[in-house]
Amino acid sequence: MASKGKQFKNILKTKGLHLRPCAYDALSAILIQKAGFKIVGTTGYGISSSLIGQPDMGLIGYHEMLERTRTIINAVDLPVDVDVDTGYGNALNVHWTVQNFARVGAASIRFEDQVWPKRCGHMAGKQVIPSNDMVQKIKAAVKTRDSENPDMAIGARTDARTVTGFDDALNRAKAYAEAGSDYVYVEAPQSLDEVEKLVEKVPVPLAFNVIPGGKTPPFTFEELEERGVRYVSVPMICLYPAAKAMMDALYELKHGRDIRKIAGMGVSWAEFNNLVGVNKWRRLEIESLSEDELNKIYGTSDLTEIIEKELSGTEKVWKK
Repeated sequence: MASKGKQFKNILKTKGLHLRPCAYDALSAILIQKAGFKIVGTTGYGISSSLIGQPDMGLIGYHEMLERTRTIINAVDLPVDVDVDTGYGNALNVHWTVQNFARVGAASIRFEDQVWPKRCGHMAGKQVIPSNDMVQKIKAAVKTRDSENPDMAIGARTDARTVTGFDDALNRAKAYAEAGSDYVYVEAPQSLDEVEKLVEKVPVPLAFNVIPGGKTPPFTFEELEERGVRYVSVPMICLYPAAKAMMDALYELKHGRDIRKIAGMGVSWAEFNNLVGVNKWRRLEIESLSEDELNKIYGTSDLTEIIEKELSGTEKVWKK
């Protein structure tokens, strides 16, 4: 089987629009895989908000992102495209970042040309570094990748469109492609004409993202695909609905106090156990324990009976 990096690169080469839903933890990554997607992304905003409860404004750094990324990669079989912010410094920092994210199994990493501390690309007050500095960082990333894991992809993002204008964003995108990026991610193009020019002028696959209420106009996936966009990130697809579901359930607990209604607002005990792989761990447990020990714990040593007791009434998670 091809490495995760090769799988990712092959997807980028395939015609059509490829969606990258983003995970903020291992569970959301598992759900993305079970939904049938081919790529998992990571979301810096989602990781910052779920890890420390604070916005994406450079308040968490290299170590926190590396550890959360490791748990996401370990949870799924899909290639994971990792948000590494700005690479956490200059070209030397990028070398260290690429080296260590490669070692935890990232299929791809992407970093941006913002000044550190950075902020979410849809927030006001961003600043960008000189394009030549970013080019040097990309070259350092490519060199390190080639020595650590030649299959890993390198993505470069520019935030220049809403800072220094479209022409600068276009020139940066071309320069970043020429420096060796496998794809270029342009934050917040402001019209479909801009999207067309970027696709025409930049010699590698173009990536954009979709955030409801963000700085990018609400382009449809069909409009982007028609213009040749290859790769679209949906960073908040798990985070925002999860936050809304938790708010609704907590409101009901506080004001309605109806446990039956609350139970109907989420998955069941059995469904959740199924999601996180209780069956696998039960099998491993049965393989490691004697028949007497199993009878003592479960009253039976029969795997099917043990699992049925745990997961009786399980419905298909994706059944509508």
